[in-house]
Amino acid sequence: MPTTSIWNCSDVSLDLSRPRVMGVLNVTPDSFSDGGTHDAPEAAITTAAQMLADGADLVDVGGESTRPGFTPVEPSEELRRLEPVVRWLAREGALVSIDTRHPAVARRCVDLGAQIINDVTGFSDPQMVDVAAESSCGCVVMHSGPVSGTATRSSAVMAVSDRDDLSALMSNASAGDRAWEGEESRPLLPDSGHVMGLLEGYLVDRAKDLEARGVDASRICLDPGVGFGKSPEDDIVILRATRRLASLGYPLMCAVSRKRFVGTVSGIAVASERDDVTIGISLAAAAGGARVLRVHDVAGMTQALDGFWVASEPWTSHVSLVLSPIADKDAGQLSQAVDGMPLTRVRGTEVTGDALQLKVETGLDRIPFRRALDAAIDGAATLAGDSSFER
Repeated sequence: MPTTSIWNCSDVSLDLSRPRVMGVLNVTPDSFSDGGTHDAPEAAITTAAQMLADGADLVDVGGESTRPGFTPVEPSEELRRLEPVVRWLAREGALVSIDTRHPAVARRCVDLGAQIINDVTGFSDPQMVDVAAESSCGCVVMHSGPVSGTATRSSAVMAVSDRDDLSALMSNASAGDRAWEGEESRPLLPDSGHVMGLLEGYLVDRAKDLEARGVDASRICLDPGVGFGKSPEDDIVILRATRRLASLGYPLMCAVSRKRFVGTVSGIAVASERDDVTIGISLAAAAGGARVLRVHDVAGMTQALDGFWVASEPWTSHVSLVLSPIADKDAGQLSQAVDGMPLTRVRGTEVTGDALQLKVETGLDRIPFRRALDAAIDGAATLAGDSSFER
């Protein structure tokens, strides 16, 4: 299991005592599974609002597709796509992640209120490190590149000013790297020691570079980059080593949603139809210690995670509720109704004016708790303000 339970992202300390769901919002015309669906700001904002309503703990907004064979986007165009959505999410108080490899884009979005930079080139650009060091944002350090065969640690994609290595890598990504297969001996999977040694070495090197510039370790999350320049066999090795990656001491992300690898193991050719398989792989990663699950289908992932977690982990939340308006005679009945909710107990009550304040312990997460609460009070009172969950 992870050795850290907090991810500090600007003014938010994200509690990772249970996994969190990150919604994927691509405001691009050419993303591999949903290109063009959210490229208009109004459509993107509508989708973002639905993700938050469905239980997304944070939203990862991207303005440049990095699918195999993608066309690079100028930072100015990327910003044009991102700014309206980032502004709206920031106004709503959402936890916003920016999926970008361009320092100018990252800097501007942080200024607009984004709290996380998700960099597919692993903060290998010194200018991106500057952005991180000059802010208090969370940092997702990802590995892009091969990890088997003749790959070395320097085979990872590093941001270089005069060329686009990521574009070249993803143009050739469909074949994968199976150079580890010998002519006579053909192992099913590459050597896990080689794969994980390269992967861990790169991720830790990048994290330590950030720390050397003053970025606290509690701000850093690692993403092994499943699907980025890796074969399906590589991806299997990496996912089976989730517990090992989680033990490195940084929050760990699982970002497999709808990727070609998911299609390989499921036999599902259409990317948008891979959500159920994505959920299964993500739950396996959560069991191994991954604490940020990056998915397109927020509602499905949230529901599956709620069920998985309550059945597998001894976990509860402490919730502060204020219900109003009430009459004195209703306070006892309302308290009993909340106390009777499944996996829920009232631990303290106080009547102040026409409001009933309750301290509640529950094994339900936000959405199932709210639905059970609505059924329990059934119009007798309303929730005054948002309930606060403390895990």
